[in-house]
Amino acid sequence: MNRTIAAPHTTYTGRKLHGQVVQELGRRVVGGHYPADKVLPNEELLCQELAVSRTALREAVKVLAAKGLLEARPRIGTRVRTKDQWNLLDPDILAWRCATGVDADFLRHLTELREIIEPSAAALAATSRSTEQLESIAQALRTMETASTIAQWVQADLEFHTAVLKATNNPLLMPLAAIIGSALESLLGVTARTSDNFKQALPDHQKVFDAIRLQEPQNALHRMAGMLSDTRSLIRATIQPDT
Repeated sequence: MNRTIAAPHTTYTGRKLHGQVVQELGRRVVGGHYPADKVLPNEELLCQELAVSRTALREAVKVLAAKGLLEARPRIGTRVRTKDQWNLLDPDILAWRCATGVDADFLRHLTELREIIEPSAAALAATSRSTEQLESIAQALRTMETASTIAQWVQADLEFHTAVLKATNNPLLMPLAAIIGSALESLLGVTARTSDNFKQALPDHQKVFDAIRLQEPQNALHRMAGMLSDTRSLIRATIQPDT
């Protein structure tokens, strides 16, 4: 079962026209419009179709090649690389993947990524967070409490998890916060919509916050791990793998 959901904002903009070409070609490649290991239509046809110059098209191809999506070969053309060669944690690729429909396997992989990173991040945040960072987590929690729509809840939930990652004060995790943010927005949008009460996870978030506030790293780790385990169970119960 494929589901098209609200996609995270992409990070690549470039110049206005150049950015539009990158976005359009990226969506087509990730969405399967151009099959893996096949060559794109020739430059002349693509330029006509997209109404752009060869220079703009070639610049866009360079951007997508850097993301692992395309490979330009002399005298052959531009080939679509296989998915195992894509930079799957690139925020743009995540956004394009979500915009073209996500399946059970994709959601499972996102959940596994979170389970590897976020519990340990919560433990680190419990010992590393500043007063200001704790307040950011608390503010996100308050916004979750007052959310009256699913959209408001998803945004506040995203802010909560991102604030926890930032509270680790680990410079290597800081860029990861933005990448995981793209994944979280996709995943949270599905789990909130498949829940009878989209606020049912609020007490679990409160427990994570309390552990971080009290500077209890092991408790923070276990609370976050338990919450993510519940998320995985919810996905497994509501979304069946493709057959």
